[in-house]
This record gives sequence, structure tokens and C-alpha cells, in this order.
Amino acid sequence: MTMRWLSSDLDQDSILLAGDVGGTNTNLALVGEKRGRYTLIAKMQRPSAEVTDILEPVFHLLYSVAERYPHLKPQACCISAAGPVEHNRCRMTNCRWDVDGNRVQSETGIETVVINDFLAISHAVPHLDVEDAEKIVKVPHPDGSLPPESGGVKLVIGPGTGLGVGFLVPVNGSYIPFPSEGGHSDFAPYDSHTRDLCEFVRGSMPVKSGVEPFVSGQGIVNIYRFLRQRGPVETDDILRMVDAAPDTQKPALIERYRMENEICRETVTLFLGMLGNFTGSLCAVFLPMGGVYIAGGMVARNGNLILENEVFMKHFSRNYRASIEGILNKIPVYLIRDYSISLYGAAGAAVRLIRDKQFQGIGSV
Repeated sequence: MTMRWLSSDLDQDSILLAGDVGGTNTNLALVGEKRGRYTLIAKMQRPSAEVTDILEPVFHLLYSVAERYPHLKPQACCISAAGPVEHNRCRMTNCRWDVDGNRVQSETGIETVVINDFLAISHAVPHLDVEDAEKIVKVPHPDGSLPPESGGVKLVIGPGTGLGVGFLVPVNGSYIPFPSEGGHSDFAPYDSHTRDLCEFVRGSMPVKSGVEPFVSGQGIVNIYRFLRQRGPVETDDILRMVDAAPDTQKPALIERYRMENEICRETVTLFLGMLGNFTGSLCAVFLPMGGVYIAGGMVARNGNLILENEVFMKHFSRNYRASIEGILNKIPVYLIRDYSISLYGAAGAAVRLIRDKQFQGIGSV
């Protein structure tokens, strides 16, 4: 666990400790805020499987900061975590340990709030420059159009280790973000292929399945296994490599070899179709004319899968009613490429914690 120092600019209005805890990685950062602009001063990352207590990386960061800047201490802390939050504590969906903000505050003396990971991303979305192609990319609709934002709700969705969902509502000229556990809503197959896949996945579950086991890193593994058992396919070196890899490494291998192996290509195609279908379904609920923002580690690493393949947008735009298709075709869609967006969002939440205590109830269930 090493600390990367990214900036020496300490002339900031606020110094903040920001965290992003997911099923794969735990990221912590020292962030500076000045007039609404955020600077990553230092950052560290550790595999979540190697963490047993959030205080371990928190204290590591604080000790590293104290060694370099003895008089510097964060004014507030916000940790975003993948799971539902209740009473300032997140019960992690894909980890065996929880994130307890009250305990972090008690042990460090830094006022701390814990929020849902996609609530953190939602905090950052209004500050994104949609013209900055290094951080965010517009996704063309099947006809090549790029609809402009027309105000209204913004929707945030992202497949990673799990499947995150959040949304923002416009209020008095600004946006208020809200958490969601939409990734755990029921999965709805939409053709014979996805019905067969659904039966295959549900065969290993004691209860009905949500969307996450289909549209996430684990979803890619489930799709791959379904296709492997479906019929006789000659096993080549690529398939042997994927078969032998741990589940956590399978998605990256499948994505890497999608152009060279039919099963990998079919896996990615089916995944993109289900992601597009689910995103379009959420749009029918939220009518996010302010835009759909697709985030998460998988998108940051493999955004070109969506840009180079029309499968996602074709499934996104499809609906049994022509009038709803017309609405879907007017919704702008963006890919967020900046993997640090959760840290920026958590830092923004920490600033609000300092300034106006806006976290009574927001981000909790």
C-alpha cells in the first residue's frame, strides 16, 4: 500500500479525506478544495480483499500525510462505499467488512460521513465538463445523433464488481443527489437467449435474481459460464486461460480477447445488450432528460466497448411503445472515463458536511 503524491499545492480553502471503497479496490485520497475546484494532493489504493478494517488504510494515509506535512490535518472526511448506508454505516455488498463512519470519526477526531458509492459519483456529475473528452465522452445514438441536455433528472449507472445506480433531481438551480439500490431490482429477460441465461443463473441461487448478477463483473463471469456449457465448443488456449483464472480476473481476460475468441465476443455482446436494456428501462422510470451518465471501473477501462459497438445503444433505445422510443432517443448518454470521480464526489460531500450539514438523511436508508 503506497502513497502517490500528486500535488504540492496546499493553498486550499479546505483539506479533505475522501474514500472510495468497492468490492475490488479501496481508494483513499487527500483532496484540496478551493472555490469549488478540487485537487488530488495524494492518493493510495489497496485491494479490498486485503483490508479487514477501514481504519487500516485511513491511518496509513494520515500517518503518511503527517510525515510530510506535520501540521496538516483533514477538516472533514467522506467515504463512499458500495452498499446501502444506514446510521452512517455501510454494509458492503461485495466485501466481508463494513464501513462505520462514526467509528472512523471517534478514532481519528475527523468529522466523517459515509455515503453510497453512486451517491458520491452523483455529487460529482453536475461539475463535469461534458466537453472534456479526457474525462467524459458523448455516446451517439443509433442514428448518429448526440441529443443535448434539456434539464430535468440525471441518471447515474455503472457496472463494476457490482452494479451501482444513483440519480439527481434539479432543485432551485442546483442538483440534489439521491442513492439507489436499483442494481438489486428484479432482472427481466427480454428474449429467448436472456431467458435461458436467467434460468442458468437462477439455478445457483436460493431466491429470485436481481440485475446485478447479469450486469456487472460477476455478470460477465455468469454469461461466460452459460455460453461455455450451452454446447460443444473447441477449447483453445484462450478459453483454457479464462477457465483457469480466478473469477475476479475473468472479466478482464474476456474483454481483452473478445476479438480473437467467439465465446469471449458473445459474452461481451450479450453483456452490452443487457446493460443497454436495463439502462433504457431505468430511463422509462426516471425520464432523465438531464442525461444518463455511465460510470464505474469497467467503463473507465473499457469505454470503447460501448463506443465501438452499437449493441448497447440499440438495446437502450428499444421499447415496445414507439412514443417511449421517441423519448429515449432524446436522452443524452455519456461515458465517464475519469476513475477518480468517486473521490471528487466524496470530497464534495465532505465540503458540504463542513459548510451546511446537508447529510441528515441524504445517502441513508
